[in-house]
Amino acid sequence: MDTLLQSQVFFFISSIGFVLLWILVAIFLFFLIRATKTFLRIIDRVEKDIDNIGDTTREMLDDIRDSAVFNFLFKKKRKSRKD
Repeated sequence: MDTLLQSQVFFFISSIGFVLLWILVAIFLFFLIRATKTFLRIIDRVEKDIDNIGDTTREMLDDIRDSAVFNFLFKKKRKSRKD
């Protein structure tokens, strides 16, 4: 084989290799983008649930503070008036 033919074979194989490499990179990016979108949707749902849990917890604490048992156990201290 002369050197010109060897260089043509090398560049042909290199071209096929680069095309295959870029196809694999494109497939990887496609799945990465899909996974990122799914992850972002999951995070959005979790944030909404955390907000709902926070609101529910706040309502429960208000109900507990307003209950008679809580007021009986933990009476508010009255400020003494100093004249």
